[in-house]
Amino acid sequence: MTDVPAAPVVSTIIPAFNAQTYLADCLASVQAQRGEFGMEVFVVDDGSTDDTANIARRHLGVTLLRQPNRGPSAARNAGIEAASGEFVAFLDADDLWPEGKLTAQLAVLQRHPEAGLVFGDCQQFNAERRWPQTEFEAAHLGGAAWGNDETVPDAYPRLLTNNFITTGSVVVRRNVLAGVGGFAEDLRLVEDLDLWLRIALRHRIAWSSHLCLLRRRHAANTSCDAEAMGLAYLNVLGRQPSSDDLPLGMPNPELKLHAAREYRSLSELALGRGDMRTA
Repeated sequence: MTDVPAAPVVSTIIPAFNAQTYLADCLASVQAQRGEFGMEVFVVDDGSTDDTANIARRHLGVTLLRQPNRGPSAARNAGIEAASGEFVAFLDADDLWPEGKLTAQLAVLQRHPEAGLVFGDCQQFNAERRWPQTEFEAAHLGGAAWGNDETVPDAYPRLLTNNFITTGSVVVRRNVLAGVGGFAEDLRLVEDLDLWLRIALRHRIAWSSHLCLLRRRHAANTSCDAEAMGLAYLNVLGRQPSSDDLPLGMPNPELKLHAAREYRSLSELALGRGDMRTA
């Protein structure tokens, strides 16, 4: 008698801070996923003062974790620590997963056991409409940028130039997260890029052409603060290994050039608001 392999388990981690407006829809999109996998869902309440915790409790199959407000990195790490699945998936509490997203991405990871994570396409939306193009379409990503074998060539230097991985579209192997140490808890912005870079230094990065995230745009999105994002990116650049410490054969990431470009962008932002001293 041949043993039938157990279905993989996906641990879904949702950091939530004052997320009562959107959390129920977010959880519904997660629990609507169907396929040959098991799933556990963690909502990590990051010090909310609204009804976030009670909304999570009302959903069967959802485990609520609570902590004082420590930011998204610490919240995701708390979920990772509690997770038992072979795979870990992330979703912000105001975003949604399209139908079939987990099935599509698990298939990519099965075809590419050398890949540490898989990400997918993303479409933004707000209360009125969806954006007319997905992020892959707008930025000419996917096969046109990376070829058709479902992995990104030279992912590490490419990510330094452009973070094309949206956190809510990621499924990552849990042992890979353990190997690189999870999210940097001292970062509250660009913490995702910091993690993808550490993974890309050790593993291949895979991609799925499937629409894997619906990303909600609203006034509270932290990524709208261009100056804060730029300063955080410079912080991440400062954490990267020197060229001498890179894996054999990896292209020179040109860290100084990236830093110079970011300082120029920050100077232009300051000039635009008339802040000559900061510029």
